[in-house]
Amino acid sequence: MPLTFPSHLAPVLPLKLWRPGWFDGVALCTGAVAPDVAYLFTGTRLALGMRTHTLGGLLWWCLPVALGYAWVLRRVVAGIAVHLPARRLFGWQWYATLATVRHPWQVTVCSALIGAFSHVAWDRASHSERLPRLLGVADFHALTGVYWYQFADLVTGLGGGLLVAGLAVYEARRGLRSGDVPVPGPEAKPNVFWRVALAVTGLGALLLPALPAAGVAAPAGVRALHVVALALVAGAVAARTGPPSPAGRTRRLEVEQRETG
Repeated sequence: MPLTFPSHLAPVLPLKLWRPGWFDGVALCTGAVAPDVAYLFTGTRLALGMRTHTLGGLLWWCLPVALGYAWVLRRVVAGIAVHLPARRLFGWQWYATLATVRHPWQVTVCSALIGAFSHVAWDRASHSERLPRLLGVADFHALTGVYWYQFADLVTGLGGGLLVAGLAVYEARRGLRSGDVPVPGPEAKPNVFWRVALAVTGLGALLLPALPAAGVAAPAGVRALHVVALALVAGAVAARTGPPSPAGRTRRLEVEQRETG
């Protein structure tokens, strides 16, 4: 399958850039990853198989998952963004705005469903031989030596990821050119944030190999993404609830004092 994140965001992010007022960008993105969240339960009694990748699954699985993830994301994104590196390149400072923006519920629900549908449609196109046959290739494997789904997953996964990264850089540069002032984010506490985030990541790395179906690519990849996401959320929460930094003293000032002293 194409990478759950960031590749599956590629079909829906252009919609937000095209008509910003028509779509809830957060719900588009959480909807686009929602079908694959079911891979967390692969190999357990709660395994759902591919039922989340159906039209019916858009309603009973993808919609509530997308709305739940969107709710969490809006509440932690500012605390995460203020600690991420390459701020100028990707414009993380503008992501704090997502914590304050709200859309009518109809827009959010429709955006979540559109995002989930894009995921299901993309997987169907990449896993079915119909597309190469429409292009006149009767047996893709016989012609190329690889199966269509292998080729499609590699090309679309890589291309989708590059497109998402490119759009992030483009939006960051556009924000810089506009001269707009980003919404103030919470106080950065990198020591607290990264200590907690790395601790959660390390714990997750120890637990992942012990989970059912740990050797299967799809569930292993989705679980790894969730470990990283959980680590970032935990770091943001710890930084928000931790004690404030001592007034008048920052790491930057300490470095400057050492250099001049």
